Amino acid sequence: MDSGEPQISPDLKNTVAEFRAFLKMELGRSANTVASYTSDVAQFAAFLHARKIESFADVDADSLVEWISGIARNTKASTQSRKLSAMKSLAGFLVDERVWSKNYCDLVARPKLRRNIPEILSAEEVARLLETPPTDTPEGLRDRAMLELMYSSGLRVSELCGIRESDIDVAEHILRVVGKGSKTRLVPVGAYALAAISAYKAARRDILGGAEVPELFVTRRGGKISRKTFWYNIKRYAIAAGIEKNVKPHILRHSFATHLLQNGANLMSIREMLGHSDLSTTQIYTNLLNDEIYSQHAKKHPRSKMDVPDSL
Repeated sequence: MDSGEPQISPDLKNTVAEFRAFLKMELGRSANTVASYTSDVAQFAAFLHARKIESFADVDADSLVEWISGIARNTKASTQSRKLSAMKSLAGFLVDERVWSKNYCDLVARPKLRRNIPEILSAEEVARLLETPPTDTPEGLRDRAMLELMYSSGLRVSELCGIRESDIDVAEHILRVVGKGSKTRLVPVGAYALAAISAYKAARRDILGGAEVPELFVTRRGGKISRKTFWYNIKRYAIAAGIEKNVKPHILRHSFATHLLQNGANLMSIREMLGHSDLSTTQIYTNLLNDEIYSQHAKKHPRSKMDVPDSL
């Protein structure tokens, strides 16, 4: 380890190095997982070193609980969960190597993760946002087409920026999308989005100035538009549209899913269109819908707003 990493004893350092090799060679974990887990275990080793514990053989459940409790006060739940996963992998390694007689991680509760419910736009707010880009400039036509397509098909920002002209089947109203893990899916494209794309295509030549670029959405630099540029543009248009919510690029994707659900689309179809591998990821939108139902009940039901007599 270099000098920038935590200072630990030679015994702890050797075990961390052996654990790294175990992750890579025996478990076949990805480079990112190996790096993050090794970093987490090195931090734990530094914690032990500071308490005069110079070998993992001298660790007990109390030491592990103390470390997990410490990071719980300073890190978000997902980071806690990852660090605990690293510890569980370490524990399995140490038990296999007979350094530990039992898996102390079994005594440590995994932090409960609460999915953040995404913010969405109302249908009226979406309409205002989509109508904001000017139609008298090439970039305005491009931006309107991007917003229309994102809301029409529920795309991720990276997917939107990577769309090629050849990915769109205008006759069938179908878009080919390459999503996470290079997985390909086909999603519908609405009439408004297709019309906006058609209007943009002539302006696209003006933006490129003769350059040849396979991606549909481009800049005057002769390349595809970046996610950062799209993020800047959508924030700018939201302000111009008078939308006071914290508009982020994925808000149209979240709005797409929620509006479909509100209008009766089934969850499995939405999952396929969004490209989710796990249905539980899509189910977050049902939680959002439930929150809206409870909110509407509290606001609209006549016996939800009344003062309840003390005699009841």
